[in-house]
Amino acid sequence: MGAGGSLLQLTWIDGQGKVAGTIGDKGAYGNPAVSPDGAHIAVTRFDPQKGNSNIWVFDTSRGTNTRLTFSAGRDDVAVWSPDSKRIVFASNRNGHFDLYEKPADGSSEERLLLKSDNDKRPTSWSRDGRHLIYSEIDPKTQEDLWVLPLPVSGYPEPAAQKPIPFLQTPFRETLARFSPDGRFVAYSSNESGTFEVYVRPFSAEKIGESASSGKWMVSKGGGGNPLWRADGKELFYIYQLQQWAVDVTTDKVFQAGIPKRLFNTPPIQTAPDVAADGQRFLYVALEGTNNQTPFTIVLNWQAGLKK
Repeated sequence: MGAGGSLLQLTWIDGQGKVAGTIGDKGAYGNPAVSPDGAHIAVTRFDPQKGNSNIWVFDTSRGTNTRLTFSAGRDDVAVWSPDSKRIVFASNRNGHFDLYEKPADGSSEERLLLKSDNDKRPTSWSRDGRHLIYSEIDPKTQEDLWVLPLPVSGYPEPAAQKPIPFLQTPFRETLARFSPDGRFVAYSSNESGTFEVYVRPFSAEKIGESASSGKWMVSKGGGGNPLWRADGKELFYIYQLQQWAVDVTTDKVFQAGIPKRLFNTPPIQTAPDVAADGQRFLYVALEGTNNQTPFTIVLNWQAGLKK
């Protein structure tokens, strides 16, 4: 997290770039994730002395926080289930970063969901609960997007999981997010020479083929960390140290409007999340931050994970 990690604060920023509130105590946080029902926030909390990290869950109404995982390694990057009851996260407790899932209330132990010889990072769980999309580092193809099918009722044993490649190219594809209606995937790629935000169709019946049926560039001149508004009518992304937004439609075909700048972002190197209504953004920011100091987004996430 770098210097000053103990002075970091989970901070809400409104659409005009003003601080709209804070959550919890100060600490060395990263990768905040707002639950779909808005009642909880999952976040990575780092221990600089031990060199490890674990997942914590904040209750936004009660103002309490609970430690969810107890790993001696690195537990990171929490993704919520659509019913806000479970969390999938990455952990290197057994070597490579594999995927684990656990009830968000900590009522039972975590379970290994997917293990392989490559580092992985979960990024989005479809609203119907049937698919988890994640990034995987491959020495030959850099970073790719894979989909892990899941039954709505229950979670099968790891041996029953059969991941399907969604997008594999010579370039890096990362930070993928399902659209709320499940028909599209937004992600960031450097295929043009710089990272841009793209959207591709998603078909549950033809996962391996759906990514080849077209794509749309949403950002202009650069962009990363795409986030959907809960109604699917707006996409947000980071570009040139600023938070941007673009109106989109997904009714019949995907269409994107002209990107508009919202505000300068807080000065900390971790991706934010957005509230369901798109009116507030949750950053990990320095205590007492304002919107005058620029933000640097970390796209090369796998390098940090291996430290």
